[in-house]
Amino acid sequence: MTDSAASIWSAIAASFSAIAAISILCIQRMNMLDAARPEIVLFGWERKKEPGSDQELESLCFKSIKNIGKGPALHVFINSSEIDENKPQAVLSTKRISILPAGEEHDIDGEILMIWKNVENKDGTKYLPIDIEVLSWCSKNYRHKTSYKLMVVQSVKSHIFVSADEVASGVMMLTRNTTCKPVWFLKLSSKLSNMPGIKKFIQKA
Repeated sequence: MTDSAASIWSAIAASFSAIAAISILCIQRMNMLDAARPEIVLFGWERKKEPGSDQELESLCFKSIKNIGKGPALHVFINSSEIDENKPQAVLSTKRISILPAGEEHDIDGEILMIWKNVENKDGTKYLPIDIEVLSWCSKNYRHKTSYKLMVVQSVKSHIFVSADEVASGVMMLTRNTTCKPVWFLKLSSKLSNMPGIKKFIQKA
């Protein structure tokens, strides 16, 4: 084997070794983050009418919150607010929990007030989309955001949500997903978003 051929094979071997080392490093990092990752789930959904409201005011409630992830959830915030043309359609008072350890469940009085008089009537029925956002932080300094997207129909008698996705009468869960981003990236994005031409790029990231 010539010296040039030996050099080529040596370079190829070094490249594969570097790739293997980087792959192992990435796997270890993913395992480390997974071990600290919280996963928040809301339980005990219930829909009820407000007394004397003539169906114009209803409440969508959830009774408990549980962390089914592997790591503790720190500084948990639960928010929801739907406003159209300055008219509130669904409102949830912000809920806060300082820490929710892995595997533990916490009773919580989550009540979303639905104001149907502010919802547009479409084809004889009122539909109200509701987004619930649950924010928490883990010990690795990542922010985790769990988003619930629900669809509520006012008239339960005519609703079409007879499926496994129905969490309460006339309330269907469209999607539920969790994303996580490092805190340093969020801080950097906040600063860069003030620069012209960069805000749209940051929002897509």
